[in-house]
Amino acid sequence: HVPGPDCRGCDTADEVQRDPRDTSDPEIHYGIIASGNMIVKDAATRDWIVANVGEDCICFEMEAAGLMNNFPCLVIRGICDYADSHKNDRWQRYASATAAAYAKELLLEYVPATEVQETKRVLEVFELG
Repeated sequence: HVPGPDCRGCDTADEVQRDPRDTSDPEIHYGIIASGNMIVKDAATRDWIVANVGEDCICFEMEAAGLMNNFPCLVIRGICDYADSHKNDRWQRYASATAAAYAKELLLEYVPATEVQETKRVLEVFELG
């Protein structure tokens, strides 16, 4: 990828062509999420993290990095880019809606409503509210 705000300078011969999916339904993946305090937006950094964390690392995020060490939680992510220089905001809303829909379904299916209502809020756990 050549430096710049978009892909106009990229060589289209380097594009990876993929067959269309059989369905437009979202896909759900389970695995290791690398969490840190910086945005990953170049392929070299992404590949280095995967090489050091392991092939089971399926995505990167930064929002839960400070939370997970102090608060037991399950992180559900909507994926909107490939953590490379082509990163943009085009798919963020779709990814957020997909993750929210999955989280809701997971809670409705596996966690009794009374348990959800009795669970302490994050602010209470950290004694902030």
